[in-house]
Amino acid sequence: MTQTLTPATPPFEGSHLVLYDVSWEMYEQLLEVFAERPTPRMAYYKGTLELMTPLPEHERYGWTFGRLVTILSEELQLEILGLKSTTWRSRPKAVGKEADECFYIHNEAIMRGKIKIDLKVDPPPDLAIEIDVTNSSIDKMAVYAELKVPEVWRFADGQLTIYILTDAGYIESETSLAFGSFPVKELAQFIHLDSQKGENARMREFRAWVRSQT
Repeated sequence: MTQTLTPATPPFEGSHLVLYDVSWEMYEQLLEVFAERPTPRMAYYKGTLELMTPLPEHERYGWTFGRLVTILSEELQLEILGLKSTTWRSRPKAVGKEADECFYIHNEAIMRGKIKIDLKVDPPPDLAIEIDVTNSSIDKMAVYAELKVPEVWRFADGQLTIYILTDAGYIESETSLAFGSFPVKELAQFIHLDSQKGENARMREFRAWVRSQT
């Protein structure tokens, strides 16, 4: 008998479900079922499937990071290609994940104009951003390592940490592969919400700050 899944009422914000011994075929079926829905977010690691519905806090931080990276690339005169929460997956490695934000930077030119991306022939994104406001049951960095994403930024407890992929796994770094010697860890100061300033005002301040650093 073939098992089929159909979308139901989405779970409440911040809910979290972990399933074990999930086949790759079932994971792909779930991706198809929820393809047109913003939730749940899914992460798959060698048979373990995690489904989460993000909190508004998570989404605001992710959206703000996307804006900061875009402005930074403009000011540094770098071309980027943003793919937000695209699902990246590899059947041979049995892993899959939706980034909170992701970008092609070094490989932007060769990915420019592509709509369909196949990791069997195309490079992974140059940069992925993870917003950690809830605990995860899956090692997200292990998933990214299997996908060969060269750089991951993690934002947790108000701090931005840069991880660079090496042969031995990810190591913490003070500098970014994507943005060289620019002090990207200081972007965290522009992430914190401010009830006295609108989002665009904060972005204008960020742009002025970037210019003062270059």
